[in-house]
Amino acid sequence: MEITAPDVVDAIGSVMDELSHMQPDDAFADLDIDSLTLVEAAVILSNKFGVRVDEFELADAGNAHAAAAMLTNRLAPRNAS
Repeated sequence: MEITAPDVVDAIGSVMDELSHMQPDDAFADLDIDSLTLVEAAVILSNKFGVRVDEFELADAGNAHAAAAMLTNRLAPRNAS
């Protein structure tokens, strides 16, 4: 399964009003969000896609494109089995 940047944006934006305006290329750091918001976004993504991600990994990813690639890479070993 490939997770796309719009999948990440939709998952986060549909639950978090303050990020409903987020676009796939927007840098998380430029969205003026705090660490608690990143924690919430990480929980949403973990639950939605069944792959553990924390707020530090999400911050390191930097944007929805990189977050989608990270999540897809984590799913790859599961799909290969």
